[in-house]
Amino acid sequence: MFYFGVDYYPEHWPEERWPIDSRLMAEAGFNVVRLAEFAWSKMEPSEGEFNFDWLDRAIAILDSHGIKVVLGTPTASPPPWLMSKSPNCSVCARMVCV
Repeated sequence: MFYFGVDYYPEHWPEERWPIDSRLMAEAGFNVVRLAEFAWSKMEPSEGEFNFDWLDRAIAILDSHGIKVVLGTPTASPPPWLMSKSPNCSVCARMVCV
């Protein structure tokens, strides 16, 4: 099978839009999407508090349209609570940005 797909960020859209987006992607011939690279703050809104319910629903909707999912590592955008706690973990801090 040849995988053909796109990046998709359901966390940036109203949930009622997800089935429409999934249908349109399937109609366009997409069979895979990549999710969650920028969703750390949605997955862990505060330290140690995890919420994957929205992600489970998004994956189920995509699956219902025959679309597979590749989960990205959400380290591209650390959540605000982590940046407040450890400001040195930012890429900018490591690169000595001014």
